[in-house]
Amino acid sequence: MAGGFVPDPARLYEVGRDGLPYTVEPEAPGAAVALETRARRWWVGAVLANAAAMGVAAGAAMLGSRLLAAWLGILPILTAPLLLVAPLLRHFAPRRLRRFHRRRPGDFPPPPSPPPPVLPS
Repeated sequence: MAGGFVPDPARLYEVGRDGLPYTVEPEAPGAAVALETRARRWWVGAVLANAAAMGVAAGAAMLGSRLLAAWLGILPILTAPLLLVAPLLRHFAPRRLRRFHRRRPGDFPPPPSPPPPVLPS
């Protein structure tokens, strides 16, 4: 861009509402796709595990004894928390991209030194 100012993203800080400076880490290529794929796999696996547990419990209720059906009826309750893994993966993923600083990191380039003052003669 001719004549325009382009800031260097490696030298930019953001400041949160609490006043802490942070830098936004560059996202690795394909990180969003990998996160979405992992969350979907967790969701499908949790739904399948829960459906299988419900099927086993229903089959035991129809074909087995009452005691067996009662014990196997706990399986769907035990697999229900797996349904929370995918939303938690999505909820906590973006928070890992910020790095908070108490002071300027050592690998961060120093600010340019100001020109010396001109003394009147």
